Amino acid sequence: MAMSKTVTKAVDMARLHLRTGNPGAYARALAGEHRASSPRQQRAIEAVIAADACERLFTRHTGNGCLLAREG
Repeated sequence: MAMSKTVTKAVDMARLHLRTGNPGAYARALAGEHRASSPRQQRAIEAVIAADACERLFTRHTGNGCLLAREG
């Protein structure tokens, strides 16, 4: 799925956090980008998270379905 330049940049920065051992920052960065994106971009972000095997770092908002970073 194609990502916009902005989303691609956000994903690259989030993956840098993940590589440097900061999964919380990865989750917060992608959750924020997910909330600010179109439905198509949201699906692309979810595909990235699945490819990184990091679904456990997220939960969904019960009202709107957006991703939220799990804390703790």
